[in-house]
Amino acid sequence: MSETSTEDEEEKSGGGLVKIILIVLVVLLLMVGTAVGTMFATGFFDEKPESEDPETALQDIESEIEETDGQVAETLGPKTAEIEQKFVISYYTFEDAFQVNLKGSKKMMQAKLGITSYFDEDIMFNQEEGTEGWVPRHLVGIRAAILKLLRNVSADKFDTPEGEQEVLEELRLVINEQLEKHEKTSAAPIEEVHFTELIVQ
Repeated sequence: MSETSTEDEEEKSGGGLVKIILIVLVVLLLMVGTAVGTMFATGFFDEKPESEDPETALQDIESEIEETDGQVAETLGPKTAEIEQKFVISYYTFEDAFQVNLKGSKKMMQAKLGITSYFDEDIMFNQEEGTEGWVPRHLVGIRAAILKLLRNVSADKFDTPEGEQEVLEELRLVINEQLEKHEKTSAAPIEEVHFTELIVQ
């Protein structure tokens, strides 16, 4: 009787172990099957087209550049002309000179200024009444800002080309600040400021 019960217990424990192994195997097979199925669904095993190969794409770009290199002049269309027109530089000269006493000195400066822009000339500099460009429209504020800046420049700034260039850059920033404030533009419309006349005495 004891031998029979021992055999039954061994059969039960052996059967329990086989069940656990089977369950683990089934779970593993399900996981592997899910992973492989996902890879098939996402196209992992599909052949990659040549266009996705970086080297092929680079060769295509290089061949396109070579083909269009000699044809640029022939294929100038309205779009190209329009783009080129946007990069034409326009000039504006302030009619009245700016005259100030320089900071910490008895010297006086008299200067005439010119400005340049890549923006449309009419938008920037048109002086016709009723359709004034940005600069003529805000001329009072721009002149006031320029005079304020020039009154705080010391005479030694004009002793070197570098110092003079610093003053011109500061003037450019001040003019752009006025235009950006009043015209709500985020781009700096004035590209450069130039002294067309400069007297320091």
